[in-house]
Amino acid sequence: MKRLLLFISFCFTLFIIYFDLTTGTLPTPQPPASTVQPAVPASQQQPAPTAAFKEITMKPGDTLLSIVETQKGGDNKPMETIISDFQSLNEGMKPENMQIGKTYKIPVYK
Repeated sequence: MKRLLLFISFCFTLFIIYFDLTTGTLPTPQPPASTVQPAVPASQQQPAPTAAFKEITMKPGDTLLSIVETQKGGDNKPMETIISDFQSLNEGMKPENMQIGKTYKIPVYK
């Protein structure tokens, strides 16, 4: 009886290993439906942003707010306006996803 139970356990373990290697048990990552943007037909191209901007390469410690504050005139704008201008210039990218060493278009306020 012990041998039968040991044999069944061994076969079950082999089956689990085979199933994990061929099919897998972890779900595949899929983007949430809310972040998927519909495709824009070529005839309805979005207009290029008309706001003045400056291309800046991110350095360690830089944030959108710290960069805008170093510019003249940017300190009196509401944060919501700064974020929406940044997103329109950078194809909808959120400021919290900015990476060190990459270049971004930062809005310039006068």
